[in-house]
Amino acid sequence: MNEPTLLQHLEEIADRLGVELRYENLGQVGIRTEGGLCRVCGKPMILINRKESPRRKIMILARSLRKLNLENVFIPPAVRTVIEAQSN
Repeated sequence: MNEPTLLQHLEEIADRLGVELRYENLGQVGIRTEGGLCRVCGKPMILINRKESPRRKIMILARSLRKLNLENVFIPPAVRTVIEAQSN
């Protein structure tokens, strides 16, 4: 599966879970992080530095999704493999 398709699948999973996904220029606001899962006002949100490469965005998004309950969400096997390969 190519990177743009994989990234799109991961973004759709976040959307189905009701997780807000935001690509921000984190370095511009003085934040030194690649991003990841956080909670804002009790709701889950995934922030990703927009300047990251597509490969890094996939890794960050997959690692963040792995921390969530994915039991009741259909995930294509190739995408599930990528998510499960990420460490917490």
